[in-house]
Formats: sequence, structure tokens, C-alpha cells
Amino acid sequence: MGLARNAYIDASNVYESSLESNYKKENGIFYTDLPLAEKMLAELKLPKQATIMDPCCGAGVFLFAAKKHGFMNLYGVDRDKKAIDFCLDHIHNVSFHACDSIGQSGASLLAEIELAGQPDVIIGNPPYVPLTGDAGLNSDSLFKRRVLDSGNNLFVAALIRSFEIAKPGGIVSYIIPKNFLHVAGYSLLRRALLEEKTIVSIVDIGAYFKNVRGEQIVLTVKNCAADKKHKIKLKKLAGNRFVNMTKIPQSFYKDEILMFNCGEDYSTYKKLTSSYQTLSDLCNGYVGRGKSTSKDAIVGKELRKFGYKNHTVPAGGNKVFIQNIYSAEAGIIAAFGGDMEASQTVTVFTDSDEKMCRYILGILHSRICNFFLYKYCYNYSKLTMHTDAKYLKKIPLPSNRQQNKYFDAILSLVGRLESNEYMSQKWFDCLEELNQIVYEAYGMNKKESDYIDCEVKRIQSKRWISNGQL
Repeated sequence: MGLARNAYIDASNVYESSLESNYKKENGIFYTDLPLAEKMLAELKLPKQATIMDPCCGAGVFLFAAKKHGFMNLYGVDRDKKAIDFCLDHIHNVSFHACDSIGQSGASLLAEIELAGQPDVIIGNPPYVPLTGDAGLNSDSLFKRRVLDSGNNLFVAALIRSFEIAKPGGIVSYIIPKNFLHVAGYSLLRRALLEEKTIVSIVDIGAYFKNVRGEQIVLTVKNCAADKKHKIKLKKLAGNRFVNMTKIPQSFYKDEILMFNCGEDYSTYKKLTSSYQTLSDLCNGYVGRGKSTSKDAIVGKELRKFGYKNHTVPAGGNKVFIQNIYSAEAGIIAAFGGDMEASQTVTVFTDSDEKMCRYILGILHSRICNFFLYKYCYNYSKLTMHTDAKYLKKIPLPSNRQQNKYFDAILSLVGRLESNEYMSQKWFDCLEELNQIVYEAYGMNKKESDYIDCEVKRIQSKRWISNGQL
């Protein structure tokens, strides 16, 4: 590592640490380190004559990386004059400008910085902050409305503007929140990207930034419509490099963009979403948060798998209680709720048929269900999620014919799991038997079930696997 590189990193760290925490939080400022900036730049495989711009450049890390790697046509913009002053002092022979790159149109920005043509590449880490309260956009009403409808976050505004700034056929490569791929509020912009742009690649970088809630991705998009045969490269950050996972046709996605680790992930998803009914189809009752404020209401921390820490499982009733907090390591934690009341920390499923409640309870605790939730509802998120209705209702269920065939066997195993000593060997034996019966009910062959087993073993804590084995 050269002295200039070390000197820049040290100076950038000092500058970032000088910013007040509240200022960074209120403005959605999360500085990128140089190694990640370099990996993103290398991923694009650009010709040295390419014109590169970071419209929210902060301390200029992407442009420092580009300059060190031989790029000459470099432009940095930020509305924070102090950040631009830092860049001018520490990164020479780069065109830096203090102005608002998000509030004004792309054409106005290019005119203000006197750039004759549109850049080949837009790269960076735009600010993430909801546009509520003090945070706002100094822009025209139509643009504000579009941003509001597309997620109402500053990174959304920056992403939309980036396609005005980049030339047709140019590249936009931004670090953005991972939940952009599946959260309903971003649906409008997601669909626009799928229909009007070419998504080159998505790199899952996990919870990369300290003190930032959520996980992140590197989204790289070409500023033109996709060819019908185009495939999106799905990658992840592993071993300090971007690792290929698989390629998925862009035409496969209509709204939510799911990350698939490999071909087996993709084929399993297609099977589970094309051949089965869903919990939404089957449910004839309520699925949602508990509403009781009674001191006797069940709270999430009282639940354990198939039972309670300090309560006896009811004999009858029409409710299933599910711990609202979901972690990939533990999976679903739920119990038969009978006629008890539940608090806001519990998700409640109701059905007029008590037996159906216990049948669903068995399905929820199966590995196939937890596999589906983690991969295809929570999009591989390692962070805490919620068992809200919008996720639970997507869960695939066996066909009516298969349900009738295995219904009694699943009910019997649920009863044994409720009565056996919690986490005893008998309890684990029943749980394993339940998993195998559920695989049969879904019509999963051995290769498919073995794959799910291996994935769940990798994801979940070993405390949920008898003797640490599957």
C-alpha cells in the first residue's frame, strides 16, 4: 500500500470522525472504505478514457480509487462544501463541485458543472434517509411526487437522478439498502428498472456498514432496456472479493428481486411457487399482530417451539401464536394458542378448525418452511425480521390431495412435540420425523430435501439440530 494511499485513508478517517453522529444520521451519510470502492470499480471493467462521476461523493473515495487506477476524466459532486473542500485538498486533478446533484435535474447539474457530455459511469454510495421530518428535497413537485411514490428515501431520489445524468447505455453502480429488492414501498421503481433498464449485476455485501441498520447490495444497471435474453449476475461479497453465485433471466422478475445462491435455489423456488397453494389461499381467518393489552396476554418471549415457557398448551381453540421476531438462526417459534390472548409481539393465525391450526403449526416448524421464509421472503437477510402476514401468507402448502394424505400424521407428530419434554432426544426424534413427513407431503425428492437440509444446517443454530447433525 503506497504512502499516498495510506495518507488519504488516514485523512478520510479523521474527516469522517470529525462529523457529528447526528449530522451523519440525519443526512444518511455512511462513508465507503477504499477496498470496497476499488472492488466496485474493478467489477465494471471500464476503459481508461471513461468519464466517471460520483454525484454524492462525500470524501471522494470512489474518485480517489479511480485516479489511482489510471482514470483521468473524473467528476465529483456533493452539496456539502466542507466535503468538497476536503476532496480538493486531498485528491488532485479531479473536477469537484459543491452543488445539489439530487434536487436539480440531470441536465441542470451538467450545465452547472460545465460538463458538455453525459458521463459514461455514475458510481457511489448515495445517502440513505427517509424523506420525512427535517429531511427533504429542494426540487420540483413532480420529482418529489415520483420519489414519494417510489419509496420516499433520499437514495431513491439519487438513483432516479442518476439515470438522467448518465448517458444512454451508460452505467450506474450504487450501494443501496438490500431491502430495495423486496420491500413493497420500492415496488414502483423496481418495476421501472426491470422494464426500462438492464440490471447488470447485484452483489450482496451483507451488513457491511457499522452503525447502519439493515444490509446492503451493490446494484449495477445499464441505462437502457434489457435484451429479452439478458441474465442478471447475482454475486456476494465473500473472502474479500465478489463471488459469482448464479445468473437469472431479468424477464423472470416482475417485481420483487430475489437473490439465488445457485441453480438449486432457483429451481426449488420455481417448484414451490408454481405447484402449491399458499397459506393465503387456505387461510379463512386472521393473520396479523396480537392486539391484547391485558397483563395476561401472551408475549413473544414466552413462546417456544410447540409450547410455552410458563404456560400449558391449551387443549382446544382456534389460534396459533408465532413469535413476531424472526431470526434465521432460530427459525419459526410458534405454539398452539387456543383461546388465549396475544400481545403485539406475537403474530396470530386463526382458523375455524382446531385441527387445521395444529396442521399449520407443524408446517411452520418444518425445515422446508423456514428455508422458504429465509431465502424467498427475507431474501437471505441475516438480521432480525418479522413474521408479519405479508410473509406468512406467501408460504406454499401441500396440495389438497397431499394434505389429506398426510394430515393425520402431521397432527399426531405435533401432539407428541407438544407433550414430550422440550428439546429431549424424543422431542428431536419427533421433529426429525415431522420434517421427513412434510417433505413427502410436498413431494420433494431426496436430492431436493438433502439440499434444503444442508442449507438449513448452514443457516440455523446447531441447538435446533439433535447432536448437531441432520
